[in-house]
Amino acid sequence: MRVLGITTNHNASAALLINGKVVACASEERFTRRKNQTGIPKAAINFCLSEGKLLPRDLDRIAVADLLSAPLPGEAELPQSNLLSWLTKVAVAVEEFSETRFPSSRKLFYALESLPLGMLRLNSQNRRLKNLLKILPVEKNRFKFIDHHTCHAYAALFASPFLKDMAAKKKRILILTADGAGDRKSATVSLYRNGRISEKHSIDSQQSLGFFYLHVTKLLGMKPIEDEHKVMGLAPYATDKLKITALYNKLAHLIQFDEFTNTWKMPVNTYLFASLIPKLMGSQRFDHVAAVAQRLTEDHIVRWVKRNLTKWKTRTLAVGGGVFANVKVNQKIASLPQVNNVFFMPSPGDETNAIGAAYFLFVNTKKRPHPRPLAHLYLGPSWSESQIALALSPMRTRKNLRLRRPKNIAAEVARLLADGAVVARFAGRMEFGARALGNRSILAHPKHREVVERINTAIKNRDFWMPFAPTIIRKYAGRYIRLHKADSPFMNVAFQTTQVGQRDVAAAIHPYDKTTRPQLLDEDVNPSYYAVIEEFRRLTGIAAVLNTSFNLHGEPIVASPADALKVFFRSGLRHLAIGSWLVSKQ
Repeated sequence: MRVLGITTNHNASAALLINGKVVACASEERFTRRKNQTGIPKAAINFCLSEGKLLPRDLDRIAVADLLSAPLPGEAELPQSNLLSWLTKVAVAVEEFSETRFPSSRKLFYALESLPLGMLRLNSQNRRLKNLLKILPVEKNRFKFIDHHTCHAYAALFASPFLKDMAAKKKRILILTADGAGDRKSATVSLYRNGRISEKHSIDSQQSLGFFYLHVTKLLGMKPIEDEHKVMGLAPYATDKLKITALYNKLAHLIQFDEFTNTWKMPVNTYLFASLIPKLMGSQRFDHVAAVAQRLTEDHIVRWVKRNLTKWKTRTLAVGGGVFANVKVNQKIASLPQVNNVFFMPSPGDETNAIGAAYFLFVNTKKRPHPRPLAHLYLGPSWSESQIALALSPMRTRKNLRLRRPKNIAAEVARLLADGAVVARFAGRMEFGARALGNRSILAHPKHREVVERINTAIKNRDFWMPFAPTIIRKYAGRYIRLHKADSPFMNVAFQTTQVGQRDVAAAIHPYDKTTRPQLLDEDVNPSYYAVIEEFRRLTGIAAVLNTSFNLHGEPIVASPADALKVFFRSGLRHLAIGSWLVSKQ
């Protein structure tokens, strides 16, 4: 069975599922070079079809995430952030009006937010279907629109390794989703039992923990739905415990835990946080604001997880949705005594709803078979050696540039890294998701702290407080990190580091709290990247490298040889390993 999954929200993406296996997946931003591209992911769809050697008519079903994605006049789709912006403006106006005149007028906003839902859903689906039919000219009944959080839940469960055999149908697995909002929900609790998923509870978008964090991100002058990880990275720098506790207590009333429903509740509609958060936190130190937002989020998510594990009598957990892009939250979950097994959906924002939507149709069309787990994220396009050579051909006449083809490119890259060089690596299939996992990466020696400033100054221009991360050969992981119950092949959970890790991987850990979010690598997952690190280990004794994404600040990760060369020449990079070639500036 061939199922195409599509999401049109921020970071619009497409995924191709053939007989239960994800064979291709990519985000539109990589092709258009517009970060967090929204709308119909035309280029990503075309890539998936090409990778599967399919025409649109060969698809059995087409799964589209979200029942509601409101239209933008003059464009195919309205990004969720624009919808949020409109609702926020209404909310602020209502709040200001109610404070000065009629407190009961707040009810106007609640009614306004919920009244047109059915109409918006129909309008949204008709508009998206019309645009999709232009590039996928098949019968309308092949398309199905699927609830936002259902997609998150299916992605988290079926991408996990928990259902590898049919006996797993007897398992009880708790599935939690949490984000800003999607189809009027901000979080859900579901249970997998006897081969079926059933949603047990949901939290509506007026009670959104994700929106709380989003508005803190905005208050700190960062981009909502893009820079939340920067708030998380800033939080450990706050050290004044008395002032942090005072601010925490001041904000505690905004998010309260309900013992009856085992979840959080908020006395104020979170759409009103746009004006409320600045009033409560605007005069506070920026690092204190970040620390309190992080602590509040951790406390409520952890409490929610613990209560629901107990209620549903299981110790196995799968999670998805943008809130779980927070690797510190994930670290807290993975350290809970109530958890035996946990899977964090990689790149868990709306982009992976393309995978979740495809899983949903596959499972519910084929009498609930188990799709194959997500073994890796190398699901994007690749380029042949001849294509790379063609892209490099104009470079041969450039002055102060050396092109060569070493006998062993992995060994050559490892030698450069061991000598202290920074090397960009472009190889194999592009990774899907927010993290570069070795194929579209910038690599460096992980022990040398000065490399952080060198990379930031010459290439990345990152915010000074943001840490880098390592790739570690899995069998040596215990040397560098304190292992817990979560695996980390996708860089989506944090770990405490050992003394050896703090010494040998110093450039790839958080300088204040000494945590790191590693990629743990097995040879069979990416042999060519593994060979680089193994040779680096032979030369230095360190079984890890610093790994950051191959892109300039604010741009998507590179996709093509042309993208790689543009970044190489626009930055201070000295070395580019591209396919079997090494390009060096003299």
